[in-house]
Formats: sequence, structure tokens, C-alpha cells
Amino acid sequence: MDYYCPTKFTDLQVHVQGRLLYNCCKAYPERIAIDWLKENPGKLFHTDTMVNDRKLMLDNKSCESCHHGCYKYELQGLQSQRQIDIQKTKILDPNVSLKRLQIILSTDCNLSCIYCSPEWSSSWYKDIQKTGDYVLEGQRITNDNWSTLWAKMKQKSRSTESYFFQLLLNEIQLAKGLKDITMMGGEPLLNNQLLQIVEKVKDKRITIVTGLGVSDERLRTVLKAFEGQKMKFLVSGESTGQHFELIRQGLKWQDFQRRVDMISDAGHEVRFIATLSNLSYFDIHTFYKTYKAKYEILPNILTERSFLLPHVMDKASKEICLENISVIGESTLTDAIKKDPTEIDKKNLGNYLTQIKQRRGVNLDFLPATFKDWCGIDKTVSS
Repeated sequence: MDYYCPTKFTDLQVHVQGRLLYNCCKAYPERIAIDWLKENPGKLFHTDTMVNDRKLMLDNKSCESCHHGCYKYELQGLQSQRQIDIQKTKILDPNVSLKRLQIILSTDCNLSCIYCSPEWSSSWYKDIQKTGDYVLEGQRITNDNWSTLWAKMKQKSRSTESYFFQLLLNEIQLAKGLKDITMMGGEPLLNNQLLQIVEKVKDKRITIVTGLGVSDERLRTVLKAFEGQKMKFLVSGESTGQHFELIRQGLKWQDFQRRVDMISDAGHEVRFIATLSNLSYFDIHTFYKTYKAKYEILPNILTERSFLLPHVMDKASKEICLENISVIGESTLTDAIKKDPTEIDKKNLGNYLTQIKQRRGVNLDFLPATFKDWCGIDKTVSS
């Protein structure tokens, strides 16, 4: 097995509210100490853990943080994001300069996407706070301590004017090789400090990752503030119609389409991030047909919940999905669906969707009958 991953040598994701560093979007995080960062300016991308992980990769050895989001899936015969990225040029310097920085401003979000969690969405936190944990076999989805603390803090006190964020801005100035900065959330378009941050780093290429879970009025305000600047918007989307609204709960398909047009008409670049899950596979071919001619679509392998992985579906549904995908010619999508699902994932999938339906009043009638019967939707719920 080749353990190398180029992203580990170029990218850093910073979760501001938890002071967490992810040395790629799939890696297990480490928490940064403010005192250490203050005493070691310019080292945010070169903590001992990160440098040691890169050295392990160059020696073709496994590093623990990458087992979390890639290695463990590859060992099961599943496709990982690392395998999609691995064709990039190999970097041999473990102390290489940071190229791309992702800043997670907060978890404030109006959407509760079906594969998300309270760590990334305040709407998910409110759902669990109101109706309780999602209990499955061998796991549960619950509000952690950070989500609870963050929810209790006032917006003003948790703004990006925090001391840690000031240190982060200083790290940006010291990172001479840094070319790209991506603003994330939650929903970054909801964050009142977004425009101020963009102003401070406007000498860099700026990307905003958004689910478009904002009002048209709010989006117009943001787009007006960006006049004269070329921004890139990475928009989360992978299905249409009812399928879209099941996955992206809290947003109507027609509203999504209109807001994509608003961004494009304002002269900004639009790309889509298509999260590959079993639920998105039923309609992802329609999404490609709708947008592929005009916009680039970037596949993102889901890793956080094994029961939502693309291959966790019945054979009849899988055959139909493979036939639909063959028309759009995306081999990455085909590879992710081939493995056989486990009984635990099958049971947890039906259990999870049943709880989603009961708690949120979601309509699942449009899903294939063979799929619903296979995973047992409405037949069993964990207590």
C-alpha cells in the first residue's frame, strides 16, 4: 500500500471555535495551544504532529490521523478521497510551505443536511437538543461539549475578533507560499465577519464553500459587497428535486437553483461539491445533466457515516444507479458503489432514515421500493 497523500503537504483546515487543525479535510484533528502558537509564529502548518506525519508518508508508513478518513476505508476495499487526489505531483519536503488554507468560521447554519452533524451545523445541534440523540447499533449522533458551549455563547463574544483569530490572521501574513484561502462553516454567508475577513486577505484567491442556505436578500448583500472582486463559490449539491430536499434539509430545490444563478450572473465562478452517498446516487446523474455543461462538479467521498456510503444499497437499486451513471461517464462514481454492504450498515441505514422521517416529518415515499424494503425503513427503530 502506498501511504502517501499530496494534500497532507499542501492544505490546512482551521476550525476557529475549537482551535482545531485538520491537515486535510479527512484527517483527524489536533488542537492547537494558543500559548504555543504565540511563541512559535509561522508554525501553524508545521506542528510536530504534522511534520512527523509527512515524514512517515515519505517513508511509506501509515500515520494515525489519515487512518481516520482514508486508510481504514481503503483497507475495506472502499474508495477514499486520498485515492482521488494521489495522482498529484509528489512533494518530498516535510517542511514545505502551506499552499491552501481553509477557515471554518463557525457552525452557524440553517440547513441540517442528512450526512452532517452538530459539530458542523447549528441546525443539527438544535434538532438533537429538541428530539434527543440518534441511536444506532454501535454508535449514536449526539451533541458534544464543543457544540453545547458554542450554542450558549453570544454571537458577539464568539466573533472572529477572538485572540486566536488574530493569531490566525498573523499566520496568514507569515505564510509566504499561501495562495488560496477558503471560507467555510457552517454557512459562511451567514457570518457577520465574512466581509471583514475577505477584506483583510483580498490579495489571496478567495473561495467560499456554501450550501446556499441563506435568504435571497442576504445573498444579494454579500454579492454587492464583492463587486469588483473575482470570487469562487464552491456550492454543495449533488441531486435535484425531492432527492435534493431530502439530502439538503432546510432548502428548496427551486431556491437553490435561483441562488446559483444569482452568483453566476454576478460574474463569480461557480463549482459544485457533490458528496457521494447512497442517497445522492439515486439522482446524481440528473444533477450532472443539469449542471455539468456549464459548471465543474467535484466528487467528494463521504466518510463520516459508514451506513450512508454509496455501496450501502440493494442490488436492484445499485444496478439502476450504475446504468444511470454510465450515461454521464464518471468512473469515480462507478468505483465507489461496487463493494457489498455489511449487515450492520444495512440495519443502521434503515434505522437512521426511519428516525429522520419520524423526527423531521420527511417524506421518503419517492425512494425506490426495493431500497426501502431492503434496509427496513419504518420496520425498526433503536430505543
